Amino acid sequence: MEQLIEAFGIDARLIVIQIINFFVLMGLLSYFLYKPVLKLLADREEKIKQGIEDAEQAAKVRASAEEDKKAVLTSAHTEAQEVAKRATAFADEKAGELLKAAEAKAEAVIKDAERKGVEIKTRAEKESEAEIAKTAILAAEKILREPSA
Repeated sequence: MEQLIEAFGIDARLIVIQIINFFVLMGLLSYFLYKPVLKLLADREEKIKQGIEDAEQAAKVRASAEEDKKAVLTSAHTEAQEVAKRATAFADEKAGELLKAAEAKAEAVIKDAERKGVEIKTRAEKESEAEIAKTAILAAEKILREPSA
């Protein structure tokens, strides 16, 4: 075996140094490269987890806001319907009051017209009676003035 080692030119001391170099290089790479890369990956993983949690929380908040929006819209719609009902009832009430007032005014105008009609009729009857009386007196005078035949 020694001949084989000499034939290939293998030096045991060089192999031992190479093994030591390998482990030293591995230690240095582990310390300066592997651990920082693992730390960087762990930090990146933590940021991704935090981002996912934030996104889930934002989705929950958005869903809650949507529910609140629907509730507010439903409330506003209901309130608007109530206001419309009250406005309609108020308008109906005012229309009824105006109609009653108009009817009362029309009734008063009719009563006044009837009263004036009765007054005019009474005055006309009195004037007619006076005219008839005058005509009767004139006719009687005329008859009395005519010579008797």
